[in-house]
Amino acid sequence: MVESPPGVLGLVNDFTFKYVADIGKAGPDKGKGGKYLLLPPDYEGRVPEGYFVFESPTYGNLLAIRAFRRKRTHNGFAILRPIIADSSPENLAKAAEYVKKMKIYPLGQKPKTKYVDLYGKLLEMTPVLDKNIYREIHEIIEEEPVETYNLSMMGLLAKIGIRKGEAFKPSAALQAIHAKAAPEALEYMIEEYHRVLNPPFFKGKKWSALMPPGAVETDWSYEFASHFDYHARGVLYYAIISSVKNYGSATFYLDIAETPDGKWLDGGKNYKLVVPPKVPVRDFWAITTYDLESASYLRDLEPSSIDSNMKDVKKNSDGSVDIYFGPKAPQGKESNWLPTDPKRRFFLLFRAYGPKPAILDGSFVLNDIERVD
Repeated sequence: MVESPPGVLGLVNDFTFKYVADIGKAGPDKGKGGKYLLLPPDYEGRVPEGYFVFESPTYGNLLAIRAFRRKRTHNGFAILRPIIADSSPENLAKAAEYVKKMKIYPLGQKPKTKYVDLYGKLLEMTPVLDKNIYREIHEIIEEEPVETYNLSMMGLLAKIGIRKGEAFKPSAALQAIHAKAAPEALEYMIEEYHRVLNPPFFKGKKWSALMPPGAVETDWSYEFASHFDYHARGVLYYAIISSVKNYGSATFYLDIAETPDGKWLDGGKNYKLVVPPKVPVRDFWAITTYDLESASYLRDLEPSSIDSNMKDVKKNSDGSVDIYFGPKAPQGKESNWLPTDPKRRFFLLFRAYGPKPAILDGSFVLNDIERVD
């Protein structure tokens, strides 16, 4: 059971990241709030009235919620991310109270949700691609049913020691292969996602759409009439954590990981991005930094995002905004600067909330990021 308050933007995926339902503005409650019932694959009980009902092919589900990120319904654990104008004590208090209006609990039980305030605390939820990732894959496969279209993949996994219903006991030789293969696979996915699968969104620029061709058309499954492109699907989920049904209706993201001359963005160097004036959005836009390897926020570095709602961000006379990136803030530009880790590569997402047609059709063009040292 999920009770959603008004004004949220969220979605539900099954545990293989296939779309199940939208919640909130893009969902059946249209942002007014409502009660959702998520049913497991073998549910045979009575379905009560008064709920938006969705069936999931897996027991675990992923729920991504933004109150206007990531949640594992397996064991009833959730992370909710409110978006606020600034981090003043007043706004933080309001956000904390608003989040408590979201309730998640088993069917047939009284609504009871335990809320944990994670502000200022480190919560590690990014997968590490080392030899241990294969054990984690085995654990998930043991928990979930195997769908028919995944049988060929199960055959591939069996070759590397992962078999459903059997203990995971790789030999020393296989463990050595795992330890070498995992980081190589990560680097391969980085290269494929940022440089191969995603064509430039603007002619002559390095920006690309967050979702490669084929993702939206197949509802993020990459199940075509003639084949299942597991290669592209695996690469896609290096960068994202969930699929959506109505992508572009409420949010739209663009990605950049390189300079105009094709060099990876280096956290030890200094860069500048000029966001043009009059960005065509109904709500707001944001520029956010991400670690290239984990595809998550840069650890222990704040702030990680600059958006058009921030009052202290300085604008140029024409309404454009200069944003700086690097290990140290340029003098006098602190309010327009995002820190980077000098030992890590990074990439940027331009996030449009309430995108207008000019964002989606490419008639509004973003500038490339450029070195300034």
